[in-house]
Amino acid sequence: MNRSSSQESIAVVGGGIIGLSVAMELLRDGHAVTLIERDAPMQACSAGNAGYLSDANIFPPASPDMLWQMPRLLLAKDGPLVIRPGYVGHMLPWSMRALSVLKSQALAKVTDTLAAMTRLAFESVSKLAAQADAAALLTRDGGLVAYKTVAALEKKAACMDTWNRHGLPVRRLSGAEMQDLEPALVPEIVGGLLFENSGRCSNPQGLGLRYAEHLRRHGVQFVQDEVRALSRLPDGQIAVRGTRGSANYGQVVVCGGFWSGSLMQPFFRRVPLVSERGYHLMLPRPGLQLRRPIVFGEPHFAATPMDEGLRLAGTAEFARWDSPPSWSRAHMLLTLAQQYLRQVDGAQAKPWMGIRPSLPDGLPAIGTVPDAPGIHYAFGHAHNGLTLSAVTAQCVSALVRGAAPPVATGPMALERFS
Repeated sequence: MNRSSSQESIAVVGGGIIGLSVAMELLRDGHAVTLIERDAPMQACSAGNAGYLSDANIFPPASPDMLWQMPRLLLAKDGPLVIRPGYVGHMLPWSMRALSVLKSQALAKVTDTLAAMTRLAFESVSKLAAQADAAALLTRDGGLVAYKTVAALEKKAACMDTWNRHGLPVRRLSGAEMQDLEPALVPEIVGGLLFENSGRCSNPQGLGLRYAEHLRRHGVQFVQDEVRALSRLPDGQIAVRGTRGSANYGQVVVCGGFWSGSLMQPFFRRVPLVSERGYHLMLPRPGLQLRRPIVFGEPHFAATPMDEGLRLAGTAEFARWDSPPSWSRAHMLLTLAQQYLRQVDGAQAKPWMGIRPSLPDGLPAIGTVPDAPGIHYAFGHAHNGLTLSAVTAQCVSALVRGAAPPVATGPMALERFS
């Protein structure tokens, strides 16, 4: 990477679904775009997500009893959320910040912001997919949350007023209604929730690769390098230093997922980003059919029908990003799915692990560096990367143009942690 130019140009750092979506939007705005990625596009966290364009994820990640659960989470092997002992030092301050968001005013700000983005999410993704000739990968038949216990269903149903009030329609269904929609569910399902406007992507990695193809066809330069540092030059240009060289650009957008934290650290007092590792298990011949994504309420993971089979995805493992994968966490998803789905077949199942970039309040980080106005950022989407990818790109496009974004980005600026 050796380039220096006085012309206005924009570098996007990161080739996951966020970076590719941002590049798509900036290209449509008429910018000269260069995308810089350490690996090939769509090879990291974005490659293996659940493919669920969910309307449900508008709440912060913490619960009031989070700290009390810490000892159990350290010992758990097969729970929906585990913390590796060596990562406790990172998680304690992160957890305290997460709990502080549960105060009513902070909670409302998070929920309002995520709901505003989510309302725009599916239509925004659909527009980008259509540009890349990938509209056929998206469907919108709603999403289900299935429960085997009335207590768990009642607890989740208490949030229905919040979803509906924010324009994200959800209905409570009986066990029989759940069976009518998805006959593959076991009879023990007592009921569930139907998020009517949720959608699905049948090949998340394929969607991002279509974006990459579109970008290449329309002149976007792809540079394979690992960006190590950013700095603002006296003339206002942004210097991007990588392991293979350096280049100057008019503006830069950092969309590097978990690795964005180290690039932003010099500009902000605190960037409380942690490594939340998610697993999936791909079943090439599941022996059943689903029409839509189903979240299993008690163990907190999802089954999504994909072009290449059925994907069981979910769980959260907080650990160093470079720790060896716990493949048992992927394979346990089949055992759990067998409690909710009839005769699911796990033959030739393929496990996968990716690193979600998670911030303690559940909001992504979207904004502009105050002391370096040519540096923008968009990362930390945790479980909402695919869902919020296109509306995030619209927000970044507005920041670059100096226009009003479709959703106010103030609550998502990294200054909130200072």
